[in-house]
Amino acid sequence: MEPIKLGVLGLGKMGRHHLRCAGLASGLELAAAGDIDAGRAEGVPQGVPFTTDLDEMLARVDGVIVAIPTEAHARVGRRILDAGKHLLLEKPFAVTADECDDLEAAAERGGCVLRIGHVERMNGAYRRVRERIRTPRFIEGHRLAGFDPRGTDVDVVLDLMIHDLDLVLDLHRCEPVRVDAVGVSVLTDRIDIANARLEFPGGELVNLTASRVSREPVRKLRIFQEDAYLSLDLQKQRVEIFGRSGAGPMGIHHERVDAPDGHNPLVEELQGFAAAIRGEESAIATAEDGRRAVVLAARIRESMERRATRFAESAGGAPWQAAPS
Repeated sequence: MEPIKLGVLGLGKMGRHHLRCAGLASGLELAAAGDIDAGRAEGVPQGVPFTTDLDEMLARVDGVIVAIPTEAHARVGRRILDAGKHLLLEKPFAVTADECDDLEAAAERGGCVLRIGHVERMNGAYRRVRERIRTPRFIEGHRLAGFDPRGTDVDVVLDLMIHDLDLVLDLHRCEPVRVDAVGVSVLTDRIDIANARLEFPGGELVNLTASRVSREPVRKLRIFQEDAYLSLDLQKQRVEIFGRSGAGPMGIHHERVDAPDGHNPLVEELQGFAAAIRGEESAIATAEDGRRAVVLAARIRESMERRATRFAESAGGAPWQAAPS
């Protein structure tokens, strides 16, 4: 079986991770690396051609992994798809739903595979317990990170919370009927800390917090359902499960589930992309999955804007800032 030839476009922090993990993945070949900054050629694996010219990369590959600022996803992604090349876009899919639709249409016209890099779907903890999660009644998520200028072309909702929005939508498979959110700018002119409360059609509730100005990194998801409580530490790829033991009404069973040794979510994602190109089943997020997360992120920002307006009207000015459109 011939390996799928892939290129990595954008050699910032995330692009470097893709370069490293492509060398560990099976079923694909790292055939090119590119960035508009020629200085980023340093560190590209020996034998892998580097280019600042996208057309030159496209001539060498079957598909492209794009890890560039979100605001450029629509423009650059369209060029790749119009050239008939498969595309894996780092999350978020795009800035707006219209941009998502345009890229989906381009992929369909060209017969190209289009996937979105929501890598937490491939997290070993999440993969191990996904089938055990049934109709969650309440989900609480915290995703906290130290400040990194890398993601500040978008607000924290598209930068960090988008990961948990994708997981929540994967678990519920429907859209929330109510969204209430607040956000605050701290170090940038965009929202740096956000909290969103979502209500789903059956009354299920989700409460998510994201911050990119925190001291310690946290990536946790707590899920409460009728028969169990699951605490997922996505950073450690570990799950703690508490459920009924069957030994009377107060009996509690505790179980710890860890990811398999050596499990690398990004390697799994790249292998899944190669599998999708070959027409095989793949667990990585589809374009429709990515679009759902972008649409929900927009609803969260709209809720922030409404709350900011109400606060300003009642207080004569507000510290809460709405994310720029």
